[in-house]
Amino acid sequence: MAADDAFISSGRRRTGRRPWQRALAALSVLVSGVVAFVLAGSALDLVRDQLHHNCGMQPPGSEGAGTWICSDGIGYLAIAGILGMGWLAVVLSGCLLALLVRPSRQARPALVILAAVSAAWVLGLTWYGSTTNVQDQYAPMTGAEYWLEAVGPAALVSVLGVTLGLLSLAPTGPLSWILGIVATVLLIVATVLQPGLSLNLIPPVGLLAAATIRAVGPDTIIRQRPRQDRRPRTLRERTGA
Repeated sequence: MAADDAFISSGRRRTGRRPWQRALAALSVLVSGVVAFVLAGSALDLVRDQLHHNCGMQPPGSEGAGTWICSDGIGYLAIAGILGMGWLAVVLSGCLLALLVRPSRQARPALVILAAVSAAWVLGLTWYGSTTNVQDQYAPMTGAEYWLEAVGPAALVSVLGVTLGLLSLAPTGPLSWILGIVATVLLIVATVLQPGLSLNLIPPVGLLAAATIRAVGPDTIIRQRPRQDRRPRTLRERTGA
């Protein structure tokens, strides 16, 4: 038993010291951040044209009735800055966690939780803006209803993906990898459903992918026993004679 325990500890140490695994995980976060930045312009289309933040509809009978009148580009600088700071914080933190935290059992929960926080943050932020920054008294729907129409399906898929990502932390071996992969795919689907969330929803894709990458390998190493320990024990060894 002492030999097995020593081998398990050695396997865990070797797993935490795989530089290629940590580098690949960090690269997945970095790539997702770059892709999110490229698609950042879609966020303005979402908050202005679909959610109608900082917009109002004129009363019936007036000029421009039935159409939205929105702030100019300067009015959305604050929104862009908040979304941008969230993107930068998540990408930088994710890269550092994936690259510098050596034990996978510590890195994986941190990466998945960061992904969950990023997804919840952008969904909560857009919901808050829809309930407070939309002059909807003359609109056919409330700001919250516009959010449900534009973001609701993507939000539902995102919550499911994040939930599976958290569940992937409980099992070990192939089941953990499968749950991590499915969670990553679900967040990609959520981004396709609502591209306006890309800036803050694509980085969680990279974070879940990084957590899945860090999950590969440990259990295979830990469960293996030294070749000499797998041979049948002799009668002398069993009796201790």
